[in-house]
Order: sequence, then C-alpha cells, then structure tokens
Amino acid sequence: MHKNRKNIILTGFMGTGKTTVGKVLATRLEREFIDTDTLIEQRQGRTIPEIFSELGESAFRRMEADLAKELGQRQGLVISTGGRFMLDPENVKALSRTGRVFCLVATPQEILTRITRDEGHRRPLLEVPDPSEQIVELLQVRKRGYQRFLKIKTSDKSPDQVVEDLLDLMARTPEHFAVDNPAQPYECIVGNGILPFVRQLTGTDGMMVVITDARVGQLYGQSCGDIDHVITIAEGRSQKTMATVQAIYDRLIDLEFDRSGTIVALGGSIVGDVAGFVAGTYMRGVNFVQCPTSLLAMADTSIGGKIGIDVPQGKNLIGIFKQPAMVIADVATLQSLPAPEFASGMAEIIKHGLLADSDLFERLESGEWALGPEFFRSSSMIRLLVAQSVQVKIAIVQEDPFEYGKRSLLNLGHTFAHAIEHVSGHAMRHGEAVAIGLVASLNLSARLGFCPAELQQRVEVLCGRLGLPTRIPQGFAPAAIQKIMGRDKKRLAGSLRLVLLRAIGRPLVVSDVRNQDIRATLEELSEP
Repeated sequence: MHKNRKNIILTGFMGTGKTTVGKVLATRLEREFIDTDTLIEQRQGRTIPEIFSELGESAFRRMEADLAKELGQRQGLVISTGGRFMLDPENVKALSRTGRVFCLVATPQEILTRITRDEGHRRPLLEVPDPSEQIVELLQVRKRGYQRFLKIKTSDKSPDQVVEDLLDLMARTPEHFAVDNPAQPYECIVGNGILPFVRQLTGTDGMMVVITDARVGQLYGQSCGDIDHVITIAEGRSQKTMATVQAIYDRLIDLEFDRSGTIVALGGSIVGDVAGFVAGTYMRGVNFVQCPTSLLAMADTSIGGKIGIDVPQGKNLIGIFKQPAMVIADVATLQSLPAPEFASGMAEIIKHGLLADSDLFERLESGEWALGPEFFRSSSMIRLLVAQSVQVKIAIVQEDPFEYGKRSLLNLGHTFAHAIEHVSGHAMRHGEAVAIGLVASLNLSARLGFCPAELQQRVEVLCGRLGLPTRIPQGFAPAAIQKIMGRDKKRLAGSLRLVLLRAIGRPLVVSDVRNQDIRATLEELSEP
C-alpha cells in the first residue's frame, strides 16, 4: 500500500501537531523522520531563539532554504517543517519535486492550549501580552501561504487519528494542481472517492453549508462528510437567477451563517454559479469550495473564478470573479451522470485538446470513450482525462486571471455556441452547442486560410463517436444566429472577436472577419 517513496512533508502553524504526528506517521511507514527546526538546531549547536538572537532571522531563513534543497534530493522521508518554512515559494518548489505536502490545521484555541502545555519549547512570537490574539493575527497573515496545501484537521483528534486520516487520503492517490491567482492561490484536487473528505481537505472549522440541486442533493448531499446544513434548489438553468440567490441569502441568515463559515457548491455549472455568487456577495464574501459533479464543471467551469447569473435580458450578464479556496473533483460522481450530460462535458475537453500544445486531443481520438457503465470501471482513465483537461484550463487562467488577454482563448467555439443556444431557446445543452461551435470555428478557420480543412473533419469524427452534434439543426436560421453573435458580450470596440485555429495548440483571436464569411460557414453547417 505504501510503496511510494515520495517524501511526506507536514507544514502548518506552530502547535498544530506537525512533530508529534510526523513521528507517529514515520513509525507506521517505517520511514526516517526529520524535524527541520531540530535538525538546524543540532547542526548549529544553538536553539532557534539563540540563532535569531545571535545570527538574525535572515541567517535562519537561509539555513531553511539550504535544508529544503538538501532534503528535496532525498526520498522516503517524513518531514516536519517550521511554521514559516513552507511560506517561502523556493522551499515549496524544492520539496514538492519529490514529496507531497500536507498542512495541519487546528483552531486558535486548540493551538494555544497545546503550546501552553508544551513547556519545553520557547515561542518568541507568542511572548506578548495577549498570545491568543497574536495567534489569530499570525494565522490570518499566513493564510494565503498555507492555502495552497492540502489540509488535515487536527483539532479534537489524537495523533493516531490524524495519521489514519492522512493514510486514508493518501491511499486514494488524488492528483493535486496548484492554481496561482493574485486574489487567492488554491488547489484543484482530482480523485476518486474523495468527496467525504471535504472538511479535512479544506481544513475548515466553521459552519459548512452545501448548496446543491434536487437531483445531485438526493445522490450526494449527505456524502460530503462532516457538514452542517444542505440548501437545495430546484434543478435547471431557470434557477440561475437573483431570485434564487435571494432565497439562499434568506436561508443563510436564518442559519446565522457568518464570515467564519464555508459555502460548498455541490453540482454542475449552474449550482457552481449560484453558490459562487452567493459566496462572493454574502457579508461581502465568505469562504467558497467547489465540488463539481458534472464533467463540464470538473474540466472547465469550476476553475478560474468566473461567476455569472442570468437576467431576462441575457445569460451571465450579472457576474463577479470569486476564486474558490479549493476545487475538489471526485470522478466517482460521474457514474450517475446521464450519458448526454457526459457527452456535453466532453465537448469542453475537446476544446481544451484543441487549445493545448499537448497530447490531450490525440488521447481523445485514440480512446474508447464509451458512455455506458462499463466506461466507469476504469476510474484511473477518467481521472487522467479530467486531470489533463484541468491542467490546460489552469495554465491559461493563471496567466490571465481576469480575462484581459489570453483567457479569451477559452472562448473557442463559444461565440457560435452561445448564439445557437439562444436560438434554441436554451433547449440545447451547452456542450452540444459547443461541439457545433467548435466545428464552425474550424470551418471558418479553414475558409480564411488559417488551418487545413482536415482538422474540421477530425473534430467531426470525434464528436460523432461521442454522440455530439456537428450540424446546426433545422429551423435554426443562419441569419438569426448571426444576429445574436453580433450582440456577443466579448465584442471589442464594436468588432466581433472570434477565436480561431492555425493548428492544434495554435489559437488566434481575429476581429476583422467579414459578415459574408461567417454567414457562409453557418449556411454550410446548417442541416437542409
């Protein structure tokens, strides 16, 4: 079970149990245990307070940096770090190459109790009139740095219980992807059977409220582990409104939900938007976790922080950016997804395959993506597919978190798709419209001489295998679609901006496409 020899690194604030838990874990796994503070003290022949007093803090931080590089060259260790050790990005980089990092967390009250009992160690930072207040302030200062790591709650647990939580989580081998965002760095975790560990993964202590829809709530509403309340909304896009948001506000107020709490979005893209809007605006913003249960939400909409609410005048016209504290994608939930919804999500993964300079598109072409239950017997295959798609989205949104430039590439196929959805009266699934939109974008790219027509044919074959449409249905007038495209909210200086392709991994944004070329593409792809 534990043949993996990657280092296990425990970080977190003082008093969270790093050394105690680390020793128990090392014994269980028959590994060498290293406490970075203790090792530095042994090598220097001085205590940490003495190093600070005689050599200065900068000298101590250099010692930590040198030790991080040294330990990063080794394997099979359990490493307990000092409280600020992993707040240095270079130390994180050095140790993460050969190890997995877990952040131990506890309540301020628990931390103070443990530190008070530990008379053998001086805590210079807490030698103040009010150590309790100091702990709260320091935790707030360090929150951003600790946010990127997987969290394990240690409050009210014995060291053996914490180790069991760690081992159980490690056995599920989830994939971890860091998302560096200027507003809040966070982690996207893709795994199988990890939904019950939401509180442990996020390390939250306050009230946890799940927002979900009726279908998903019935399936998974009670599967998120230690949660406090579930708020259920009706299913469907018609719920993505300010009226639904207001109803949730009212419920949260009744629950006396405050800023110490966490809102968990459990469901697809619609639930993610509604819950994210609530989390971003209730009491000027509260902690927010995304637990997507649809393929579309896992691979695309749960990452990046874009939140939109519909109004009668149009889709997503009211919106905010609200970064989650964590995205937890449990691919086991995809087993209950209806086949058409699964196919709809695959359209976004095809888009990522076209945008990425990677083997994702080739993997899609060569895979046997059956939509029946037999497909889900290989959870590793699904996890790999979602993980690859997630990495494409992360790479783009990290470079352009607020959609000022490169992030617009994610609109490949979507200008056509949104117009087709609108003309359908939103009866067509988003992914189905995206599939047609991708084909249309490639048709227009070839028409303008940017890419060979063969690329459109490859996408059509792939969509056909997945059960996705590639032609505009009868009754969807090209003129009506083009008129809606002209209202696209991503226009710039009055010009329609379209994302096209030169080749796989080589997208471009074009704003001077002639109306007759767009009309020719729409007419060619319309069913007779």
